[in-house]
Amino acid sequence: MLGSFRAAAVTAAALWSAHVLAQNGAERVQDDLDRTPQDCIIGSRIDRTEVIDDNTIIFHMRGRGQAYVNYLPERCPNLGREERFAYERRTAQLCDDTLITVIELTGFGPGFTCRLGQFVPATEAEIEEIRLVSERAGRDRGVDVEEVELPDEADEEAEREDGEGRRRRRRN
Repeated sequence: MLGSFRAAAVTAAALWSAHVLAQNGAERVQDDLDRTPQDCIIGSRIDRTEVIDDNTIIFHMRGRGQAYVNYLPERCPNLGREERFAYERRTAQLCDDTLITVIELTGFGPGFTCRLGQFVPATEAEIEEIRLVSERAGRDRGVDVEEVELPDEADEEAEREDGEGRRRRRRN
């Protein structure tokens, strides 16, 4: 469930970022970019992949800076940690039903096998926003530590005496 929430948050942030950029004119979002999610992409056009987390992979394509964000339908354990995966293509295309296997350097044998999702076209600005949201989310996993001031012994004694006085009054 956390993975689904994170994927939804990353998607929302990317779409909002694209909207704000277009509104402010800070950077023109490609008007000709067809935002229709694709079931398949041509495998030979993949230049490189970038694993964002256990739910998200960016497929960078050769030429023209085109990229697709793939939000896996379910969390793929250890994908974000290992940042590498393998897949087998039976056709020239890589599709949303393609299975990937996490390549784990630690362990005995291959890692988890997971299914890809649809390929969502994205601009470089949207990809940068996805990276930033993921980095912020990763920092939230830690334990927050806050310095506190401990009461001195005189304060503790006064609180104990005050508490005993209240108990005596309640009994009477």
